[in-house]
Amino acid sequence: MNPLRLDIDADIRRAWTPPAAFYGDPAFYALQLERVFAATWQALPELATAHAGSASGARPFRLLPGSLDEPLLHSLLAEGAANTRERLLSNVCTHRGHLLCAEHNPGPQLRCRYHGRRFGLNGELIAAPGFEGAQAFPSASDNLPALPLERLGPVRFTSLAPEVDFSAWSAGAERLAPLLARPHCFDADSAADFEIEAHWALYVDNYLEGFHIPFVHPELAGVLDPGGYATELLPHGVLQTARAAEGDVVLELPADHPDADARLAAYYLWLLPGTMLNVYPWGLSLNVVEPLGPRRTRVRFLPFVAEPSLRSRGAGGPLDVVEAQDEEVVEAVAEGLRARLYGRGRYAPAHELGVHHFHRMLAKRLDSGGRERSMA
Repeated sequence: MNPLRLDIDADIRRAWTPPAAFYGDPAFYALQLERVFAATWQALPELATAHAGSASGARPFRLLPGSLDEPLLHSLLAEGAANTRERLLSNVCTHRGHLLCAEHNPGPQLRCRYHGRRFGLNGELIAAPGFEGAQAFPSASDNLPALPLERLGPVRFTSLAPEVDFSAWSAGAERLAPLLARPHCFDADSAADFEIEAHWALYVDNYLEGFHIPFVHPELAGVLDPGGYATELLPHGVLQTARAAEGDVVLELPADHPDADARLAAYYLWLLPGTMLNVYPWGLSLNVVEPLGPRRTRVRFLPFVAEPSLRSRGAGGPLDVVEAQDEEVVEAVAEGLRARLYGRGRYAPAHELGVHHFHRMLAKRLDSGGRERSMA
């Protein structure tokens, strides 16, 4: 039974924002993990440096550590000098549930140290000591479960139980395709993780509107055309475009691209629930929002550089400053939502279309029909 219900009016002119309780209620948070995060596609920061090489092996990691915590293996299966296949597998033995790998396994097979069951790097069961005489054995369920592995530019994605296929979920990314197709180099030295005292959705709320930019980000506002910020609603996300101020650096797009003459400073693509693809003239900045609890969030930043000479210029220049400013206001909102005198607010119709769209998407996924109490 769904213990809570999130009511967001479809008309932004009448709608009220989620009540403060949404951003801290433990029961609603648990529901979000299963119905939002487990059912959608997630970016995989752990694979930022992974690439198809010539050596076989498997590396363990966890999907959304601190929330979903799903044990997975990124497997590279060499099939000749010039061909290596990637697989994403469960890191749990199909016999009694023991973890297979605690660290990088460079060998051609995976062996469970509990009872000796062995698997290939493609996940297929190779040997199961002690199971002589077992009937209807082995079956497909004795192989390691495999997850889909997709990508946009240099970023890989997977899902535990996707509601829609990857192409449908990532609709809107085709606008970014020529820029994502550029050769990118992952800048590990500039990558960083931050933890903030706030519900994960507050960070997304802040990302989905440019309304706050002139008030919170003076450095960013100085390189953007104040009248050139646009928001486009997508089936599973939001695409924001920012036009560059006169004379500043812009995105280089093919002549036949729909935005070729728009003089864009950046694309900001958010995909439900926590993937943010920020495309600048210098390359791609990936933000991954990972919940750690009802009132704590990890935000991971991964830069992929295509044009090093443009790194400090334009909308993608002052990113460290902008991030510190965003964290400050998001944590201040989180504190304000705990006040007894605040209930819920209203949307600015001309500026918060993306935020309203996000909240409507959450409401649809979190409301399954059975309610004990409403958050209207």
